[in-house]
Amino acid sequence: MNTITEAPRIVVQADAPREVWLAERGEGVTASEAWRIARGGLKARKTILTEKMNGSTFRGNKFTRAGSEREAAILDEADERLDVSQNRALWAAGSNDLHRATPDGVGYDATLAALVVVEVKSHAHGWESDTIPIEHLAQMQWQMHVMGAAYGLYGFEVRDEDDQPPLDGATWIRVERDEEFIEYLVYAADRFIAWREDGCPDFDDLPDEVAEALHAWAVAKVALDENAALEKVANAALKKAVAAHMPHADRFGATGVGALGGFQQTVAEIVSIDETAWATADPTEHARIEQLRVDLAFAEAQAKRTHPKITRRTALRYQEA
Repeated sequence: MNTITEAPRIVVQADAPREVWLAERGEGVTASEAWRIARGGLKARKTILTEKMNGSTFRGNKFTRAGSEREAAILDEADERLDVSQNRALWAAGSNDLHRATPDGVGYDATLAALVVVEVKSHAHGWESDTIPIEHLAQMQWQMHVMGAAYGLYGFEVRDEDDQPPLDGATWIRVERDEEFIEYLVYAADRFIAWREDGCPDFDDLPDEVAEALHAWAVAKVALDENAALEKVANAALKKAVAAHMPHADRFGATGVGALGGFQQTVAEIVSIDETAWATADPTEHARIEQLRVDLAFAEAQAKRTHPKITRRTALRYQEA
């Protein structure tokens, strides 16, 4: 069930001076920052805070400039689907004035009598993905939150080898609101805002059980990493010595026992297809199989879109304090 918040407000009008726009943008958390904050640690927070205080050093490149130049044209395509206006204003969520966003376009779905956020991207020749990158998906979920939008519309084009837009127009994907995703981004953004208001401490105020478990894991992880580094060096030295002094070890492996323990080195043979030899010996059959591979890849990509199966696994990565 959609949870549409109260109406957003415009913080900075589209024609405001850039200095005003940057200052107000720096006050809150924007769509492009929400995912970085959610997925990053203290280092990411400090980097984002520095950018907010001093301005980002990124001034665009030929790809971002090309994308900006194509934005209006792609949004015109969106206007064929629903009433869409290009947006240059900075918006704030009605529920929290520090939650801010600048969607590329804002549309209106007359059937639902609701706002729609529109995000468009233009990719250089060679872009192969036909799905929405996770950072763009997060960006749109945040925009839906800020704008109180019912859903989002994501459009992207891939320019050809002559750097021209595709003849058949952009690809359009409807993005439904994901309330759990939005809650996660809001939680992360509010933690960042609270951290900034608390003076940017070097440690998080974690729940007691989490803090205790983290301390125990960090001690064990540091010791493990130190030993792993030593083992990696010793492992390489042993392989080098075995290869130099034990006959046939490179093909059949080797074993040995010393005063502190032994080793067993095994060799795995991996058989693959020599594509060049196959194409030379039987070019017709090789070409037929290559086409089958392409057809299979397209079929599986379509099946993944229409019959997705999501499997989640958790992993921990150590970050220095």
